[in-house]
Amino acid sequence: MELIVADLHIHTCLSPCGELAMSPRAIVEAAVSKRIEAIAITDHNSVSMVDTVAQLALSAGVGFLYGMEMQTREDVHLLAYFNDSASCHRLADAIYSLLPNRPNEPLYFGDQVIVDADETIIGYEPKLLVNSLDLGFNEAVALVREYGGLPVPAHVDREAYGLMAQLGFVPEGVIFDLAETLTGVLPEGFGHAAAMCSSDAHQPEQIGRRTTIFKMKNASIHEMILASQGIDGRSVTCHIEERRTK
Repeated sequence: MELIVADLHIHTCLSPCGELAMSPRAIVEAAVSKRIEAIAITDHNSVSMVDTVAQLALSAGVGFLYGMEMQTREDVHLLAYFNDSASCHRLADAIYSLLPNRPNEPLYFGDQVIVDADETIIGYEPKLLVNSLDLGFNEAVALVREYGGLPVPAHVDREAYGLMAQLGFVPEGVIFDLAETLTGVLPEGFGHAAAMCSSDAHQPEQIGRRTTIFKMKNASIHEMILASQGIDGRSVTCHIEERRTK
């Protein structure tokens, strides 16, 4: 078993709310400097940047999970994690048509740029990514699992876009292995789910402000599930450097 310090909720410059400074290289350099051993890229409703960050992260010896932050019809944020690029991209392809055809307005929402490993802009995402999919929360959870991913409700105790703020409850019959919280303590209703903390970084300096320490064999969704259940000495522990609510 290893103790793996993970920050599994990081936005790149593709997310309009993410700073342009959130390039793949800057993200990986920040993770290395803060001794973070596993990261995940979770841009809003898109995975166009995951492969570039994955390449740099793995070259630097940083574990990597492919991810995305989906926004459901109820305005709930749901994190989706995958071990491989292909499965993550298949989910993204499946939901892209469910994203409204509203164009991004960079002066209002921010740029949605796609950059390469050398920080050269190679494209722009035309659709506004910070929008709700035409997909209900329960449907989104089921779809992530259908494509082989691990669904984790994001910042469940946050005032905006968290499950408890938007719905007020965990839907009956929906069971999670992990749920992300800002405080390290989950509200009632999550059953046996383990609490997970992440930075939700939109700026390089925010990376690592909240992390999860997994005791497990490797950075994979299978091991995360086993850790959430405490199987064979595995464990999940939140570490919070600063207590921001946004």
